[in-house]
Amino acid sequence: MRFSVFALSAVPDTVTTRQLFGLDDLDDKSVSKVLFHRRKQQTGSSEVLRWDQKAIAGLTLIQHSLDGVEVHSMNYACHSEEEMLHAFFKTVLNEGRMVSWGGKNDGVPLIHFRTLKYGISYPPYWKALKKGDMHTDVCEWLSPPSGDSPTLDETARKLDLPGLLGGTEHAVTDAWLQGRQDEVQAFSDISALNSYLLALRMYMVTGEITPQDMERAKGQLTDELGKREEMHLKEFLAAWSAS
Repeated sequence: MRFSVFALSAVPDTVTTRQLFGLDDLDDKSVSKVLFHRRKQQTGSSEVLRWDQKAIAGLTLIQHSLDGVEVHSMNYACHSEEEMLHAFFKTVLNEGRMVSWGGKNDGVPLIHFRTLKYGISYPPYWKALKKGDMHTDVCEWLSPPSGDSPTLDETARKLDLPGLLGGTEHAVTDAWLQGRQDEVQAFSDISALNSYLLALRMYMVTGEITPQDMERAKGQLTDELGKREEMHLKEFLAAWSAS
C-alpha cells in the first residue's frame, strides 16, 4: 500500500491584505494585526483566519510504501510557496492517495486557493479529485457529522502519541514574523508525524495494512528520524520512544 501524509504551516496572507487595503506603509506584523482584527469583526469573537486569508509557509510530506518511509520538509527559508505547491501536486500524482488531519476543511481549500493565485496547472489532479477517493481526512473519518471535532494534539496524546509538543498555529505566526523558520517547519513536521502514525492505525484497523506492516513502518520511521539533525525531530522521537 502506498500513501502520503501532508501537513501545512500556514501564516497570515500579508501580501494580499496589504494590496487589498492599501497598507503599503505597514510591516508584516502590523498587517497581520489588521487581518486578525478584521477576522474578529467578521466572526464576532474568533481571530482564527479562514483558509483564503492564509499563505503556506511550511509543508511536510511523509511518503509511505513497502520500501520505506520518507519525510520531506519544506519552508520559506529554502523554498517559495509555488515550489511547495508543485511538490504537493507531484506527490499526489505519484502516490495516488493523500492523508491529513483536518485537511478537507482547511488545508485542501488553502492549497486550491493558492493554486489559483499562482495559476499552477495539474489537470490529472483535478480529474482524480472528482472520483472522490484521493484524500482521506483522519479527523473526518473519526468525527460525527456535527463537526464537533477534537484537535490533532488531543487525539494523538489520548492514543499515546507525542502530540504537537506545545506547538500552536498562533506560535507559528509569531515564529514566522520573527524569522524563526525552524519553528515554522517544526509545526508542519510534527503535525505530519502525528497524522502519519494515526493513519497507520486507521489503515490497520480497517484491514488495509496488517499489524506487522504497521510495526515495520513504525520501525522505518524511527530509522528515518534517527538520521535527521533537526532538534524538533529529535524531541519527537524521544517523546514517541517514551510513550
